[in-house]
Amino acid sequence: MPTNTAITPPTATLSNRPDLPQLPELGLAELQALMTSWNQPKFRAKQVFDWCNKGVLNPDEMKNISAELREKLKTELLCEPLNLIRRECSTDGTRKYVFGLKRGRFAGKMVESVFIPEEKRGTVCISSQVGCVLDCPFCHTGTQAFEANLSAGEIVAQILAIKADLRAEPLAQALEMHSDVTHIVYMGMGEPLANEDSVHQSIALFMHEDGLNISRRRITLSTSGLVPQIKRLGEVQPVNLAISLHSAIDELRDVLVPINRKHPLKELRACLNNYELAKQRHITLEYVLLDGVNDRPEDLKALMAFVNPERERVNLIQFNPYPGSPYQGTSKDNMREFAQSLISKGIRATVRRSRGQDIMAACGQLKADTSK
Repeated sequence: MPTNTAITPPTATLSNRPDLPQLPELGLAELQALMTSWNQPKFRAKQVFDWCNKGVLNPDEMKNISAELREKLKTELLCEPLNLIRRECSTDGTRKYVFGLKRGRFAGKMVESVFIPEEKRGTVCISSQVGCVLDCPFCHTGTQAFEANLSAGEIVAQILAIKADLRAEPLAQALEMHSDVTHIVYMGMGEPLANEDSVHQSIALFMHEDGLNISRRRITLSTSGLVPQIKRLGEVQPVNLAISLHSAIDELRDVLVPINRKHPLKELRACLNNYELAKQRHITLEYVLLDGVNDRPEDLKALMAFVNPERERVNLIQFNPYPGSPYQGTSKDNMREFAQSLISKGIRATVRRSRGQDIMAACGQLKADTSK
């Protein structure tokens, strides 16, 4: 089992130049144009691109390019936009990574990402913002004020850093779990669709056939319900969609998911009915069960009425506590009964297994903590 690792971040020598392009956000065509402008052969772009997709962003480690080009990359680009500050390992194999930004006035701000291994897949939960623009009261991230949108390079760099770490120190064979990145979920810190341009750009980079080549079927974006942005996502990047629903009663959802005051359930319902779905795919409705809050008979009835069983499934989530939280999770027995009631009405419903609780890496627990 890998041990927890605290890392002293190197000095971000380029942090005073926020205008520098970031290497991880450059596609192959952009790298080719860059090499041409530097009077370098075009094939150098493919070499650099291949290194990046292996998780190697430090030009000094790109051994098949010249020393001159390595120095050019370090001078003209922000090659490593993130510092790995800390890695924590759960007893269940989950790894949480704490990254520091290097970019301009945001240098030193921190975000968290999580690698969740399973037998046949390895999923990375990535962040799209430092903090969050929303204030959902049951979410630990929501207690951290919004500080910055991540660039596409900073989003992609989370995946590349985790891939590199897993190659350097794979999961113990005894765990019998996947030790590479196969799936990506935008479920970390922040509201992805409030950082629309960078998120769209990062999705395109993840799916690039000469890059990581991750199928859109293996990418899931979770949103609290920004209706115009959901529509555009379906038109431009129709990846798997998850909705942080948590209540199908407007008055309660106004409290639990405040964006509902701007985009109420009727508007969200119409939007979901028109979201483009790949064959045999469903929208996931995420529902954290809170004891005495949204697990009552009237909540169940409202949820049953809201769900479109032909297009959606419900993912019931155990509430993961954090210091100072005003909520408690419903009991496991009540969760099972809630799920069975949905299933009895022909609604696909599952109870999500909580992972990484012992390192504050479970759903709703991410918050960049500078105290460790």
